[in-house]
Amino acid sequence: MEMSELSDEVRTFIDRFTDAWELMRGKRMNGRVLALLIITDEPYLSSADLGRLLNTSPGTISTATRALLGAGYITKVSIPNSRATCFRAEDDVWGAFLSREKLGLQRMEEVLRTARSTPAGSEPATARRLRNGSRYMAWVNQYHRNVLEQWHTYRDQEEDTPPPQELPAEMLAAIKRLDHEENP
Repeated sequence: MEMSELSDEVRTFIDRFTDAWELMRGKRMNGRVLALLIITDEPYLSSADLGRLLNTSPGTISTATRALLGAGYITKVSIPNSRATCFRAEDDVWGAFLSREKLGLQRMEEVLRTARSTPAGSEPATARRLRNGSRYMAWVNQYHRNVLEQWHTYRDQEEDTPPPQELPAEMLAAIKRLDHEENP
């Protein structure tokens, strides 16, 4: 499968998506690759197509696709009787985003919690910063426990249904629990 070239409309989308991706602390080329895979009508694009359409090197495409695969944003597509490496965007890139964010929160919480038990972590100012950090990660992680399920419910509703305006009950319960632990 070979796309000939990108329209101005598609190039504009890729540029705007990439700018937003960078604001979310993503790497620029990863954003460009993901944007192209999201906007294309093709069922998949090869590494060579990605490099040609984005005017970049095979190594750059390889680095970007490896990162996007690892984060769950794209999938490798096997083509019978072809040695080409092909990719497509996940249908729910944003669900993958939430899952990856949750993993990062869990990992950071554990790092901060572990540091609290070290000699350096027992110093009063350091202990306070580590405690606040680990509690923040635990608090946000509690929220993430049900966010993905709630996202799927919202995603599958009619298009013009507004998003929920209140915090989920699970988040409110977690906030009350943390408040009670702080002020028994």
